[in-house]
Order: sequence, then C-alpha cells, then structure tokens
Amino acid sequence: MTMPSIVPARRGRRLRLSALAAVATTAVAAGALLAGNATSAEAVPPEVISRWNNELVHSNALSPGFSQFLSAGPYTITAKLTASNTGATAINYSCVISAAGGADTDVAEVTLQPHSKAGVFLNVVHNFTTSGQVSFACTKPGGTPQVRMLQVKITSIKVNSLVNQPF
Repeated sequence: MTMPSIVPARRGRRLRLSALAAVATTAVAAGALLAGNATSAEAVPPEVISRWNNELVHSNALSPGFSQFLSAGPYTITAKLTASNTGATAINYSCVISAAGGADTDVAEVTLQPHSKAGVFLNVVHNFTTSGQVSFACTKPGGTPQVRMLQVKITSIKVNSLVNQPF
C-alpha cells in the first residue's frame, strides 16, 4: 500500500525538475539573444581624473581655487574637503563647484564654529559639448580667521551617458 504514495511523489519531483529545466533553458536563450543585441552598443569604460591637496590655507575672502579643462563628453564631478576653523569666532563658509562657466553648479554652505571642523561635499554633472572647464573654490567673510582646507579631493568621471533633470 505504501508503494503508490511513493511513486507519485517521485513522479511529481521529476515533473518539477523538468519544468525548472525548461525555465532555465528559456532564460539562457533569452540572455543569449539580448547579449547578441548588446554588442553593437557596448559601454566604454569610464575615464577618471582625480586631483587632490591634503592641506591648503584659506586666509583671504576667496580660497586658493582650482580649475581644470576636461575633454568633450558627459561627466559627474565631485569635490570634498574638511574645513577647519583656526580661530575663536564662527565663520559662514561656502564652497562651489562649477562646470562650463556656471552652466551647472553645486554650492555647499556650513557654519564653522570656533576651533571646529566640518565636512564639505559637492557634486555636479555636466555634458561638455566641447572641451570645457570645471572650477572649485570656497569663500568666507573678509577679516575672519583662517580656514585649513584638509584632504581636498576633486574627481571627474567621464561616463557613457548622462541624464540631468529635476525630480
């Protein structure tokens, strides 16, 4: 009597395995079909350009600036630094990264408390139709204490395509 109950269970497992094999075969075939279409539009590896300075002293109203020319194409550009207030009064500190003379910009503003540090992070994306310039600088009110700009990193990554729109 136990024999009939064992046989259908094994038979059911075989059917399930057979169905899974059919699904896997279909998925592999679809992947091969899609891969065949992808060869004409293969992505180009990104081009990464990074610049850094581990310590700049910001004495005047405008910091030591940075600018660089990039070749034509779509880019995502990031800048980061740690701003350190060396004085005994608070400072309103502002940094900006700009592409193509201000066509695309990002601004970060922080209040640096006396003898404190704050992280500053910026990101801008831009599609340069010809070679163009990316610029970075920070400002503070004249006559305020010095700011040490630590671990400044500016990285431009040329990408395959770019979508830049509000959400």
